[in-house]
Amino acid sequence: MSFRDRDLLQIANRWTKNAVDFATATVLSTWGSAPRDIGSFMVVKHSGEFYGSVSGGCVENAVVVAAQHAIETKCSSLIEFGVSDEDVITIGLACGGQIQILIEPSTCDHGHWVSQAFDRIEKREQSTLVRVLNLGRESVNSVADKRWLTARDSDYGAETGFNQSGEVFFQTFSAQKRVIIIGGVHIAQALVESLDSLDFETIIVDPRTVWANPDRFPNTKIVSAWPEDALTEIGIDKDTAIVALTHDPKFDDKAISMGLKSSAFYVGALGGTKSAKARRERLLADGLTSEVIDTLKTPIGLSIGAKGPAEIAVSIVAQLIQVSRGKT
Repeated sequence: MSFRDRDLLQIANRWTKNAVDFATATVLSTWGSAPRDIGSFMVVKHSGEFYGSVSGGCVENAVVVAAQHAIETKCSSLIEFGVSDEDVITIGLACGGQIQILIEPSTCDHGHWVSQAFDRIEKREQSTLVRVLNLGRESVNSVADKRWLTARDSDYGAETGFNQSGEVFFQTFSAQKRVIIIGGVHIAQALVESLDSLDFETIIVDPRTVWANPDRFPNTKIVSAWPEDALTEIGIDKDTAIVALTHDPKFDDKAISMGLKSSAFYVGALGGTKSAKARRERLLADGLTSEVIDTLKTPIGLSIGAKGPAEIAVSIVAQLIQVSRGKT
């Protein structure tokens, strides 16, 4: 099972509320071909049960042991793995990289950060945790400073990493990217299935319960309302994508217009050249400029010659990833 940041924070937040001792292990820095990005983390119970990954399986066993020790001693620690370690054969990174990992127990005197991070993600707020570390020591229990940047200031720490002095670590937590799908059509079913394994939350919006219902979309949030009302209730932020799939102007147009006027990172609509031209005229009449309408992704999805719901869903997912990663 793949765990997103929100999943890990939710697990650790539940442990906090139940007074369960645990530790987090966070990747502070990497060299070479380390398999996990800076800021990746895992959560570990004193029993050895853990969720998440810091290396894709290379050093997790050793990290669990270090986390258990940190819980017992109530001390944070900084550990390093890589080609230079004498343990490289048994726990080193076979790919030749190196990683530096910060272990932080919930039992330490200065408390833990997971609950604050989880609360902010639940509110869809971006936040950045700033740590000042005593690097070069085996123990970093005496963290000199640990604070949160405000939502507005979080852009300063948008890229997790060290400053030039090598002492400050920024870890940014953003709201989970979500895809609001207008229309519970066949392509929507395939799209939800494709998105399930990725870091996207999905919401189906359709007032027609014959199309949008739990039988057709199990384990998916469904909002049985007209798109205008649903989007007003849900809210559209910079981590939201709008995907209009009904082909019907009375459903798609208002959602597209609201999406294009918002900070949504992606707005796409199904339809060919003829329907796109007619839609453009309607959006112009609704007060949108040509420049804004030009940002609409239509025909939706990457041009890969997709045919049928499953292939069209793949093309949409690929375009969502492309845009969300800033690769357009």
